[in-house]
Amino acid sequence: MRKESIVKKLMLQYIGTIVICVLVLGGILSVVYTQHYMKEKRNELIQQGRKVSTAFSNAYRTGNLSNLSYELQVLEEYMGAGILMVNEDGVVVLASPGLDEMMIGQSFAYQELVDGVKEGNIVSLVTKATALFDVPTLVVGYPLSVGEMSGIFMCRSMPEMEQSLSQMYQVGAASIFVVFLFAVAVSYITSKKMTRPIKEMNEAAKVIASGNFEHRVEITSHDEMGELGKSFNYMAESLQNNDMTRRDFIANVSHDLRSPLTSMQGFLTAMLDGTVPIEKQQKYLQIVLEETLRLSRLTEGIVELSRAESSKIILDESDFDLNELIRDNINLLEPQLNDKNAVIKAIFADQVTLVHGDIDKISRVIQNLLSNAVKFSPVGGLIEVETTKTERKKVLVSIKDHGVGISQEDQKYIFDRFYKADRTRNQDMEGSGIGLAIVREFIQAHNEAITVKSVEGDGSTFVFSLKLAEE
Repeated sequence: MRKESIVKKLMLQYIGTIVICVLVLGGILSVVYTQHYMKEKRNELIQQGRKVSTAFSNAYRTGNLSNLSYELQVLEEYMGAGILMVNEDGVVVLASPGLDEMMIGQSFAYQELVDGVKEGNIVSLVTKATALFDVPTLVVGYPLSVGEMSGIFMCRSMPEMEQSLSQMYQVGAASIFVVFLFAVAVSYITSKKMTRPIKEMNEAAKVIASGNFEHRVEITSHDEMGELGKSFNYMAESLQNNDMTRRDFIANVSHDLRSPLTSMQGFLTAMLDGTVPIEKQQKYLQIVLEETLRLSRLTEGIVELSRAESSKIILDESDFDLNELIRDNINLLEPQLNDKNAVIKAIFADQVTLVHGDIDKISRVIQNLLSNAVKFSPVGGLIEVETTKTERKKVLVSIKDHGVGISQEDQKYIFDRFYKADRTRNQDMEGSGIGLAIVREFIQAHNEAITVKSVEGDGSTFVFSLKLAEE
């Protein structure tokens, strides 16, 4: 499949937009400027007619008409327009030197213009090529009520004016072309600059896909592209952490499987070859049974997490007393509490707190959080459990310890599968890193949320919500 470049697409969009804007703007300006140009030329001819009218009136009063022809010649050369003087009968009686002398004595072909100036109006008309004017001509009539004269007509060739317009359009087109080339160059540079981060992320994605999760993209802006770069780096960091936790999980599971299997194999071999006396076999069989139960719990946890992440959790929901469930789970932890001389203090919002949910799965959540709190509490530590009702018909369950705490970096991934926040402290070598992941999946299956707040050296607080039972 042919590769399509995003730079090419952006360039085509920019160029297409520029061309459309130039064509529309050029068309509008062309019409407006042409109308303005023609209006200006008409006004110039009107001013010329006024000057001729004044000059003729002065010459007529003084009786000195000999210099009138010279003045008409000067005005004609200055304005670039011929001048005709027409009497009341519509006959041409005087023409400037630039016009054909054969016009004198002929009837002016445009009677509507003659009638207009006889009424004292300034009139104008663009004529076609006729016997009087061999090319299209702009004719402007100015009234002249002196003697038998009716008006003065200034005549300017349309092709000459159009040629002037054409020259100006050529200059304008050349300027627009230069601006267009500049716009294309700017568009190309802008497109390359905009797509450079995308290309870098594409290359980085290829590097990450090859297994190098340490690669990051450089963030050079604070716009949407910069946000995309931050999200990309966050994704790469998450993949790196997931890969690390996956490796740690494989190592942990391998260790958790190898150790009991090795001991089980050793005990069974010793019993089969007679090394272990019959009276001691009961003791070693009990050890083998405990190891098999440990392996069973590990595999069940992995299967449970897999089922939870594939959205196959089936809830058996009912109404139950949350306070009683918490007390039951506290009682189950009595051996661990005695080993650490720790104490659990429970504070309930009401004597009875009825909630709606799957009692078995919520029990697993409470058991896991309480067990972790005891595990990471110091000897003689205090663990606080508290329930609080909210205005949204929910109850918040808070489990707080005063242990080593969790770093801000580890809090981002504490609920990820196989992640062990204590990897540098080595306080949970027996854990597989799936307990909190299962807790989160169970809570989310109830459409609720769980959060953690922690300060290193000052303990951790886990808070999750449950829906209150209908009254």
